[in-house]
Parts: sequence; C-alpha cells; structure tokens
Amino acid sequence: MSTKIVSVIIPCYNGVQFLPEAIESALAQTYPPFEIIVVDDGSTDNTGEVAARYPGVRYIRQENQGASIARNTGIRKSQGDYLVFLDHDDRLLPKAIEVGVNSLNEHPDCGFVFGFSRSIKADGSLLSEAPEERIETANYQLILSGRSLSPPATVMFRRAVFESVGEFDRSFDPAEDYEFYLRVARAFPIYCHNQVIVEYRRHDNNLSSNIPRIVETTLKVIDAQWEFIKGNRDYEAAYRTGKKHWPNLFGPYLPYGMGAHIKAGRFLAAARVMFLLLRHYPQGLVNYALELLSKLTKRFASGLTLPGL
Repeated sequence: MSTKIVSVIIPCYNGVQFLPEAIESALAQTYPPFEIIVVDDGSTDNTGEVAARYPGVRYIRQENQGASIARNTGIRKSQGDYLVFLDHDDRLLPKAIEVGVNSLNEHPDCGFVFGFSRSIKADGSLLSEAPEERIETANYQLILSGRSLSPPATVMFRRAVFESVGEFDRSFDPAEDYEFYLRVARAFPIYCHNQVIVEYRRHDNNLSSNIPRIVETTLKVIDAQWEFIKGNRDYEAAYRTGKKHWPNLFGPYLPYGMGAHIKAGRFLAAARVMFLLLRHYPQGLVNYALELLSKLTKRFASGLTLPGL
C-alpha cells in the first residue's frame, strides 16, 4: 500500500497566542509524511513571524475573508492525498494523523472519517474528557439530526471529495463546515473511528459571543437540505430532529447574548435574538425573565432591610 501524504491546514486570524501549540502538535505526529500550511487570514499581529520559526511550515497570507475562504486557499495550495483543518487555537493529539490515515485506508469508499475531541482551558490544561460514546453507524442522517463534528480537526478528508462536491461555502459562515459535512455525506459514505484525536480549547473568543449567528446559520444549513430530503421518511425525521437539536443546545445561552446587546445599546441586534428565541426556544425567554425577576426581588428585599435589624 502506498504511503499517503496528509496536508494539515491551519487557518489563522490574530491567533499568535495559541498558534505555536497548534503547529507543534502537528509537528509531533507519529505519522511523518505530511505538510503543514498556515493560512494567515489578514492578521494584524505577527502571525507570519511565528510561523517562520518552524522550518518546513508553509506560510500563506491573504486579505481577511473568513475561515471558510482561508480553508479553501489551503485546499488549493496543498498537495496531500488527505486533508485536516486544524483551528489555530486547538491541538492534535500525537496519533491523530496516524489514526485518520489508517481509517481512510481501511475504508477506501469513505469521503471522510472522524473521531472525538476533549476540551482544554485557555492555558492548555484539561477541562473535560471526551464523552464516553460510540458511533456504530455514521451517515448523512446522523449529521443532519445534529451530530456535531467539532472542532474541524476531528475530521480527515479524502482530497477526492473536494474535486467532487466543491469547497466550503462562505454564504453559510459560521456554519460552513456543518454544511460541507452534509454535502459530502450525501455523496460519500463516512466513518467514525471513535478515538479521541483533538484537544478543543475553550476560551472567551470562541464560547458564546457568536451563538445567535451560529444558531441562525445552522438552521439555514438544515433548511437548505429540504429539496434533497423531501419524500424520504428517514431523512425527514432526521431533519425535524436537527431543527430541534440546535436551538435546544444553544438556546440557554441566547438570552444572555440578547441582554449583552441591550446593555451595549444594540437594540436591533437584541430584537433579532429575541425573535430567534420566540421562534425556536421560547422557554429561554421565560427562564431569563424569571431569573431577572428573582434578582430584582432580592435587591428590592435587601433595600427594605432596616439598618441594625
């Protein structure tokens, strides 16, 4: 069996705080025949200088256009038979590439294979282990119903899928990866090897600031599947499950985003989040209102407390 070359593509925007760890995690892989490409998406920090510290790492700079375009640039500039997209703030575990290559070699009909991640804190220390689960059957319905393949580095792609179905679609940003997974899974079998291969870093910049947009766009991705799935009972059932899954997953965080918009005077943005809540997660508004009422009641009660009593 011929040795496959793997391209590790790292899109980066103002990420020098974490970029060295991402690069070093790729360099530390047990599977050697691969290339590392850092695509600088118009950073204003010294991303280029950091990338230049690592011999053999290719550095490509483009104007700021978003992660999806940075990934597409990496695809076009890469030479690998297999491709991995590593976010600049995440880390590959040492056998990640080896596991992915072995899985694709063992399943030559699959468009991509994937595994799991565990969470780390901003400082790199362990936050939580991956959930104890196994996926026995991976397919289009699984992803449509809400199975998250996150972060992107949990997935290894065969180059042929890009030649067949195209590249990442910027119009679905920031859920362009989810849309692409669905597009590939419609055209190719997929496989889950059930191994933990990535460390996903949770920090202030990637937690909740973009949640309303993520929910809106993810639902847009699911709706875009309708022409393909209508009339298929299994697909339609997965579609309905997915439409409920994402609002239920992110819904509890939406009211706080709305509150932040109101405090900042962004009333139009707050109204959009409120509409999203009313349509897809109304219980979030109720819970948020009850929480605010409880806080106001406590403040009012403490204000009535007489000194010395």
